[in-house]
Amino acid sequence: MSSVDFALLHAPAVYDFRERSIMFGPVSDMVPSTPIFEMYPLGFTTMAEYMERHGLRVRIVNLAVLMLNKPHFDVEAAIRDMNPVAFGIDLHWLPHAHGSIEIAKICKKHHPDTPVVFGGLSSSFFHEELVQYDCVDYVLRGDSTELPVTRLLYALKGKGSVADVPNLTWKDATGATVVNPMDWVPSDMNDISLDYSFNMKAVIRYRDMMGFVPFRNWLQYPVCASLTCRGCTHNCVTCGGSANAFRKHFGRSKIAFRDPELLVRDIEHIQKYIPGPIFVLNDFLQAGRDYTREFVKGLQRIKLRNPIGFEFFKPPHEEFYEFLDAHLDDYSVEISVESHDDGVRAAFGKQHYTMDQVEQSVKAAMRNGCKRFDLYFMTGIPTQSAASVRETPDFVRGMYERLGNDPRVLAMISPMAPFLDPGSMVFDDPARFGYTMRARTLEEHRQLLVQPSWKHILNYESDAMTRDELVDSTYEAGLGVNQVKAEIGMISPEVAAATEKRISEARVAMQRIDDIMAGPQAARDQGIRALKEEFDRLSESTVCEKSELEWPRYVGPRHVAAAASLFVKENLANLFGRQGGKLPPAVSEQHRNETPAFNLASEPTEA
Repeated sequence: MSSVDFALLHAPAVYDFRERSIMFGPVSDMVPSTPIFEMYPLGFTTMAEYMERHGLRVRIVNLAVLMLNKPHFDVEAAIRDMNPVAFGIDLHWLPHAHGSIEIAKICKKHHPDTPVVFGGLSSSFFHEELVQYDCVDYVLRGDSTELPVTRLLYALKGKGSVADVPNLTWKDATGATVVNPMDWVPSDMNDISLDYSFNMKAVIRYRDMMGFVPFRNWLQYPVCASLTCRGCTHNCVTCGGSANAFRKHFGRSKIAFRDPELLVRDIEHIQKYIPGPIFVLNDFLQAGRDYTREFVKGLQRIKLRNPIGFEFFKPPHEEFYEFLDAHLDDYSVEISVESHDDGVRAAFGKQHYTMDQVEQSVKAAMRNGCKRFDLYFMTGIPTQSAASVRETPDFVRGMYERLGNDPRVLAMISPMAPFLDPGSMVFDDPARFGYTMRARTLEEHRQLLVQPSWKHILNYESDAMTRDELVDSTYEAGLGVNQVKAEIGMISPEVAAATEKRISEARVAMQRIDDIMAGPQAARDQGIRALKEEFDRLSESTVCEKSELEWPRYVGPRHVAAAASLFVKENLANLFGRQGGKLPPAVSEQHRNETPAFNLASEPTEA
């Protein structure tokens, strides 16, 4: 990897998960990745493309996927063979607190003089603690590090000073911590690209498919995300990406939207190469009526063929669904309602709608061409009791009856696990919201992650129910929702039976862990280790079958032709476009003819 300036490494949640025996439980049932959270953040793609556009060479290496798919993959050997100017490691989500630091240690072990750079929301929150680790040299703060990391890499190459890099926390020659001003908080998202053809070019360049895929089963289910904005207008109290969290911890007082025309262009590039569904993150309705109309009409203009799903933070009205139906052929909707109880939802920060309004919204969507409507419920949220959690299946049954048992509606439930988000209002002031924190520092969270079960890993306990009650009620509610979906034909009897079996076995396994942990210290490690195979089997698709999350995908000749054309063009570019032994930049087609947004002599202008 001698021609690479920046190696972006994505670590598993727990570095040595292949050796450790941990009952992760249903912590990842509602996301595409496994419990080791092998899906790297979207910022990897936007950073890599931006840096290449500005003359640097960047490679993404998804170590977590490689470790999952290749049982004998040698992480140390792979890192030892790398020789970048710097390593970049994400700590965006706190569940990576263990794996990310362990990977950083390996980088320093084999490359003691190569800088290690951290970034992400959790890195930003813990930046001063994080930079104290011997294996960490720099931490980039904030939600938009494309420009700062580019300036940092040039500074490390002798073209500039790290003292001038915005948003940077670092250690000077004496070991003292220096916190540069948070000077780079762009007001929009128009200077970046979320272009998946960049990843495809990188695969061709490095002959490395598994190192670039976003999560383990992506080749079988190639779902792609499109990002509407950075920041949020809402204040869900446990969310580390709330308006309050961005304002207080990440320097953002105003939401930054991507221009709707550019967002449409992102999606047009996705559908050119990738047949899977496209998920639009961060409720675009926050941007207002004009933005919404321009975006949706743009999707019609490009003749969108891929299934597309939208995340909404509150239930839209019928007029909006009529508008979607008039312009789109295949759209779906997702809303995280958290609880059936309006009072619990209000305590969570979602007092701006009721479950009755949700049901009316679902009916309106079904009348207007919506292909699927996903409703997510959660356990462990403020004021929620175990009894309230156990009421969820009966509510779901009644809801289905009121919706005519429409098979397009899919209800799912999972725990708020493993952690309350750093930067959230609850994390900042747990007592106010009825919580006791079991960890506060980054290192305390690292130690929790290697505990034997998700009950022991949780960084919180609610005043409304104990951790034991949370575990029991989550499994009971998952079992009940599974039975409801089976009764009305939402899932097959075989899927329902398999899920019920897993839940029952998981509950027994959790009790066995508690029994072992209550026994003699000397016997604990051996007893837990003996259950590893069982834990691995029961920690994925626990409270629902993960395939329930999947929307349809359609592979057509146009995808094959586009990928073949890209393969030929990129190989020719790599063969004839080398300069000084380096590969040509894998610049996004969206920016091929554009002038770089800044030069090295310029100073950041937005804050």
